[in-house]
Parts: sequence; C-alpha cells; structure tokens
Amino acid sequence: MNDRQKHLFYKWLKIFLIFEFVCIGIILSMYYVLDNKGMFFLYPKFLLPLLFFPILYLVFFKRLHSKILFFGRITDSLNAESEKVFSWYTAHFILLKTMVIAVLISLAYPIYGTKEVNVISKDAEIMVCLDISNSMNVRDINGESRLEVSKRLLNSVINKCSGQKIGICLFAADPFIQVPPTTDYESLKHLLSEVQTTYLSNQGTNVNGALQKTLTSFSKNKIPKILILVTDGENHNFENTEVFNLLKSQEIFVYAMGIGTKKGDLVPDLPGKYHVSKVNSEFVQQIASESNGKFLMIKTPYPDPKSLLTEINLRSKGYFRNLKVEIQKALYVYPIFCAFVLFIIYMLYPFRKLLKK
Repeated sequence: MNDRQKHLFYKWLKIFLIFEFVCIGIILSMYYVLDNKGMFFLYPKFLLPLLFFPILYLVFFKRLHSKILFFGRITDSLNAESEKVFSWYTAHFILLKTMVIAVLISLAYPIYGTKEVNVISKDAEIMVCLDISNSMNVRDINGESRLEVSKRLLNSVINKCSGQKIGICLFAADPFIQVPPTTDYESLKHLLSEVQTTYLSNQGTNVNGALQKTLTSFSKNKIPKILILVTDGENHNFENTEVFNLLKSQEIFVYAMGIGTKKGDLVPDLPGKYHVSKVNSEFVQQIASESNGKFLMIKTPYPDPKSLLTEINLRSKGYFRNLKVEIQKALYVYPIFCAFVLFIIYMLYPFRKLLKK
C-alpha cells in the first residue's frame, strides 16, 4: 500500500470511527439518563447479538482496505470517483448496521415510565370452588391429573376475563378461602399454580360446606355473581340442601363442572391400599340442576373454556365501569421508526443525483 492509499484508508477509518464514537456516546448518554429513571428492557436477550458487532467492524475495515488496493491497481491514481465509491461503501455499512441495532433495540422491548389509558372493565364477581381432595390426583385424563387439568382451565378463564373480580375457595372435607374476589389476575394465577391436594389433611369432598363458605365471600353490591364449581364429585358429603335456596335467592349463577372419567384410575386410600376413583357426574349435574345453573363435563387435558366464558360475558353484559389506569409505556415504536427512516435513506442513496436534479 503506497502513501496515497494509506492516507485514503486512514482518512475513511477516521471518519467512520468519529461517527461511531459520537453515536455510541449519544446512545450511552441516553441509556444512562433513562436507566436512572427506571427504563428497562423486557426481552434483553435480543441485545446479545450486539456483542458480535466488533467482528463486523473488522470485516468492514478489511473490505475497505481491499477496495482501496483494488482501485489503486486498476487506476494509476485514486481519483474523486473512487472516493465516491468509498463514501457509498462506508455509508452503506453505517446505514445497515444502524438499522440492525434499531431493530434489536425494538425487539428487546424498552419500557420507560407509565401512561394513563381509559379502559372499560366488566363488573362482576366470580368465585371458584376448587376440589383439592386426594382423588383429584388421579391421572385418568390422558395421563394428566384432574387437578392439573382444572388449574389449566381456570388459568385460561382468568386470562380471558376483563375486570371481573375473581376469588378462589379450596375444599376437601373442609373449605377455606384462598383468595377473596380480586382483579389482581397475576397474583391469582401465581397462587393457583401452587395449589396441591396436600393443602388440606382432612380428606373428603364437602361440596355443601364449600358452597356455603363461598356465599360469604360475595359482596352485597348488585352486580352479577357467578360461582364456578370444579369437582370430581367423589366421596361427597351433602346433607343440607338449603344452600341451593340461598344461591337462587341471591341470584348467584352456578356453573358446575365434573372432572374425570367414568373409567377412573387408582388413588391411594390408606397406606398400601388403593381404590378406583371415578367421576360422579350425576352428583355434579344434580348440583347444577338444583341451583338452576349449568353443567359441564371435563374429560380432555386441554378443555375449551368457551362455553364458560360465554356465560360469564352474558352475565357481565350491561355492567361496565370506565376506568383510568396507568400502564407501562413501551418505547419499541421509536427504534422501529428510526430503522424505517434509515431503510428509506438506504434505498434512495444511490439515486441522490437524480433527486438533486
């Protein structure tokens, strides 16, 4: 490489490095300010490819060096036209590199601050009565336990709700309120995921007690109230039917779901002893009938919540609240916009002479 070629190479290297350091300084300064004010990336793993950018820089410098040598060989001197080629090559690399960085930042989903939005929330109260007796461990639904399938169904229902308050009552021989009606769906799903049959040592299926306990959890407000019962109906204890009159008088809609199969499977009874546990669908259907509710049989590992959600939405219809809530503000749209502008410049750069004319 002669002196002229060296001068040209270092000239473009200097231009490139100055531009890069200015951009890096601006980006780091913005990140430092925003980070101190609470900005974070929801998916930081998308920023990992940035670690490989030094390799791209080395490739760029090597190709720039090769181009200068090539033009030096085919022409006696490096003229203004060859300088234009080098300027386009450098701009080409900078535009593509910056586009990729902008897209990666957008994919990392930066979150900064909050914004206030208006939402329409459906006003209703839902209480879930979930059977956690020992028989709910039976794996007679395509190898999955009744309890796990129940939790999967309830989780999908919670995901589809939009403002209704939801609570959970767990029961075996004795009931207890795990979560009173709330709109904190994330906490609700977390608590639901941890539910096990070992929560209660006194075994049985006291549906009567669970329904009575659940009645005390509903508010006195005149809004739709829904009770979702999930049980296999086995080993039930149901002597007092007065609870049905209370449910009807308080206009609480009951959706009774029997979970399991008629074939059933073995469940531990006493140490070293087992018995076959089968779903008692007739008992669960009777509960729905006595309370003027609806009955659903669950015997697939991924039950469709559509019919249950339809009932919830029908009963929530006409009961809406306009709420102003604060949500986290996503900034992904700004780097995407920058990437789009850079792409337009990249596409139009070869035609800059025509645009000038």
